[in-house]
Amino acid sequence: MIIRSAEPKDDAVLLGIESVAGQGDQIRLIGERDSFFSRARQFENTLLFVGENETTGKLHGVVAASVLPVRVEGRERIGAYMFDLRSNPETNKGLSRAMYLIWKGLEDRLLQCGTEFIYGLIKEDNSRSYSIATRMGATPRGEKRFLTFPVFRRIRVSREVQTISHVDAMEEHLAAAKHYDGPYQLWPIMDDFSYMQGLLDKYLVTKMECGSSSLKIWDSSLNCAYRVSAMPRPFEILGTVLRAASHLVPLPKIPMLSQKLRIWNVYDIITRPGQRSEAQALIAKANNLALEHGVDFLIITVDAEEEELRWLRRRCLMPLDYKLMVKEYNPVPEFFGKTYFDPRYLG
Repeated sequence: MIIRSAEPKDDAVLLGIESVAGQGDQIRLIGERDSFFSRARQFENTLLFVGENETTGKLHGVVAASVLPVRVEGRERIGAYMFDLRSNPETNKGLSRAMYLIWKGLEDRLLQCGTEFIYGLIKEDNSRSYSIATRMGATPRGEKRFLTFPVFRRIRVSREVQTISHVDAMEEHLAAAKHYDGPYQLWPIMDDFSYMQGLLDKYLVTKMECGSSSLKIWDSSLNCAYRVSAMPRPFEILGTVLRAASHLVPLPKIPMLSQKLRIWNVYDIITRPGQRSEAQALIAKANNLALEHGVDFLIITVDAEEEELRWLRRRCLMPLDYKLMVKEYNPVPEFFGKTYFDPRYLG
């Protein structure tokens, strides 16, 4: 088997592998990117490896990670965010030796880059991926909650909200650091903001401010649509009932199986206890803007330990919980508590 960097000629095959590699046992999600490389292009230093059968030319699978300097407990560390480990069902059964060799090729290169730990997000009910990660030596170090808010009707905005369509990457990073750098692990370290400025110009829908609270919206649908390939039977039945009744009155959407969904990600919700009315106004404004643009769902990302945002979980339709998995190469004993969410993680 030949282990090599993925090339543009591999795109169609890799997209085919992704189309059958869902996340989750109960509610299974499948991402459909316009190019398999679209997420890799959102990071400056991505390694994306495939394993090619030297006889047939078929690909056994793909693994990918991006090397990122981040802050952990006030110290600069070299982490690697791992966002793809996909096996080709046409050539492999289960976690094959071929996939292990591809993974080792990536791991060796990451260590050459000075990587101290690898981390990634695994859906809580994705038992197979969790098993693979633990066998690779990863352990859970936190939880992220992706709260799904269906966009189906206008919501009254109770307070004045300002919208900003263009932001300066350096100014935003420095402003957000006052909230995140220190209390949160995995805060990204940036020296050159030109790359991030290009991403913000493309993916940032808007920044919203209300009083001393704010949030941002990232349009992940520009490169990727999601569809549900499996869900519990009661959800299917409820969805059928709601779709029939929605002709009469606006109701939350439960997608049909294989229906493509347009999603916006809400991130960098900066607020504090006692400012709930500000946060509520921001989310209402985000909902109304999404409605105007034909968005199906807002995904609001919070850390499990963000007490000031816990109330949001009670208002969402379907919380999707993910474990933050970490594999250390140099001990990172201080890696605990809240972690920062980078919107590129789900791009």
